[in-house]
Amino acid sequence: MGGVPTRPATRIMIVGDSISHGREGDWTWRYRIWEWFRQNNTPVVFVGPHKGTIPPPPEDDRTRDGGYAPDVDRDFLQDCYHYSWWGKAACVVKDGIGEQVATHKPDLCLVELGFNDIGWGISDPGGTLKSMEALITEARTHNQALKFAIANVPQRTIVPGLGDLPVRVETYNELLAQAIPSWNQPSSPVVLVHLCENYLCREGSYDGLHPGALGEFEIAQAFSRTLLSPEFALTDRSTKELEIPQPVPRRVLSTPVNLAAAASSPNREGWVRLTVTWDLVYGAYSYDIRIKTGHDDAWWDWHPVQDTRYQLWCSPMYLPTPEWKAQVRATAGEHVTSNNSQLVNVIVGKEDDL
Repeated sequence: MGGVPTRPATRIMIVGDSISHGREGDWTWRYRIWEWFRQNNTPVVFVGPHKGTIPPPPEDDRTRDGGYAPDVDRDFLQDCYHYSWWGKAACVVKDGIGEQVATHKPDLCLVELGFNDIGWGISDPGGTLKSMEALITEARTHNQALKFAIANVPQRTIVPGLGDLPVRVETYNELLAQAIPSWNQPSSPVVLVHLCENYLCREGSYDGLHPGALGEFEIAQAFSRTLLSPEFALTDRSTKELEIPQPVPRRVLSTPVNLAAAASSPNREGWVRLTVTWDLVYGAYSYDIRIKTGHDDAWWDWHPVQDTRYQLWCSPMYLPTPEWKAQVRATAGEHVTSNNSQLVNVIVGKEDDL
């Protein structure tokens, strides 16, 4: 007896920049949209050349993939391929999209690009629009039936020296909305994703642009609304847009451990180098360190550090002593910090041991 025919899985390639790539320890909006597909029994396969997030410094290169939040579904880790990378711009991706489509054979591209073109002066709104059109044209040369959900660009928080950025982003978003109907084809639909309207960077980002836990849901929700369009034939009529949970899951960082602090012997000019080290905290974007000299109860201000090693040259007028103490905390953006580490005393004359 024959059963109900199973709909073949739609091959989806997410094409994006850092907003889509994410950092180690993130859930990413890619995971949130994957969850939505899974919850609605929508068969999909994620495809692309990359599989993870960006790893932390000093391994911030393409030699390995960064990991995801510890509680992501194990099935996602087998299906998390994508075509997103930090710093990518539409003007660059348009020249590489054809090869990726030919290799990975997506049925649908979810495209989140454009901020780097506009935000960092690579192109103006009109030039960015031409790059997006060229991206679609090049992708279609390898799949005339390829479908596209194209996101507009979010309005990041104000950046000193980029006072005209909001106007440039708004201009591009208007041009994109006007152009997409002319790019649409019956066999290869192109539909706008209202990402800017749904993802509010001042609330959902961890640094004014990149999504935190809330922003990941907001971006995924914006894409889910577009994917309900009949052009994509992905879902049935009972499927609803992605819902943002209340409360949003909270990111938790472990407390830094194994702190060690030491000061070198004075050099010829009498200067001493202070070095503090600690173990990497999974999911930390950076760290804060502070020093107490022991002369009073006052701490120096927290100082941001990208690596798990901090060094400071101290003048002959202000040399470290065994009473000096150091303390570290892990951070993941402006609003997520770990507990403070235990205090560690500075060992004078033992810096070479670290």
